[in-house]
Amino acid sequence: MTQCRYTTPGTRLTWSDVSEWVDVAHRIGRRQLSAARNRTYAAHAAALSRDLIDREAHVPSLEAALHLLKYGHPGLARPQRGHRADHPTTPVIMDLMNRLAALKRRDQLPAGDNWTAMFGGSDAYSG
Repeated sequence: MTQCRYTTPGTRLTWSDVSEWVDVAHRIGRRQLSAARNRTYAAHAAALSRDLIDREAHVPSLEAALHLLKYGHPGLARPQRGHRADHPTTPVIMDLMNRLAALKRRDQLPAGDNWTAMFGGSDAYSG
């Protein structure tokens, strides 16, 4: 199985799953306070892709990423209410919440065509 590597734009920081994305966010947080660090945070938040989120099956990793995007450093987290609509983290947060909901319902629905029709994904028949 080929593992995709993602890179935070403008850096050499790479990750291949949501857990590593969270680790990289913490690495960015250990850097010296600067405008460059804030730009890196913003680029890192926007770089978490839907296809990576859809492949993730580890609930604690998804919850950690969601927590960082909701309550983390201001450079990484979503803005205050009223400024979220066009912010790049808004679709990422929605994708994380949708994936978490699907994984939590996975045990409640039997695997089969209904699961695939409702939630799709490569893990439709994994149990």
